[in-house]
Amino acid sequence: MTVGGTAFYQGLTDVPDMVLAAVALAQEQSFALSCRPEQGRLLQLLARGRRGGVIGETGTGCGVGLAWLLSGAGADTPIFSVEHDPQRARATARLFSGCPSVTIIEQDWPAILRHGPFDLLVLDGGGGGKAADTPVDPRRAMAPFGMLTRRG
Repeated sequence: MTVGGTAFYQGLTDVPDMVLAAVALAQEQSFALSCRPEQGRLLQLLARGRRGGVIGETGTGCGVGLAWLLSGAGADTPIFSVEHDPQRARATARLFSGCPSVTIIEQDWPAILRHGPFDLLVLDGGGGGKAADTPVDPRRAMAPFGMLTRRG
């Protein structure tokens, strides 16, 4: 998440349709903490390198970063994202309801660990994504040669 990140999409057209839909949801929900487009393109690239693996994300927000991950990973790669805010989790689950490879988990971040091990795990809303979090244990969360990244 980036403070004010949602606003950086104003006027952009060279982003995937699902990203634009997630940005629209973030605007509708007055959620300003989306990843910036540059961060999204990095997520897309990282996910592209993990196609066919299992991808996880803590801190779904309104799904902007998740949409970037999906655009890189493709429809055959399972992606799990956890969001602790019930309203955002439900709204984002509706947005991604046509994407069978995407699962939104409406709980605190440790719930995502049940869906691993991960080939790519993006920490943004828990597990070390925030300074006060208990860090995720990579030995428990990651597949061999998996990649752990912290967005922030």
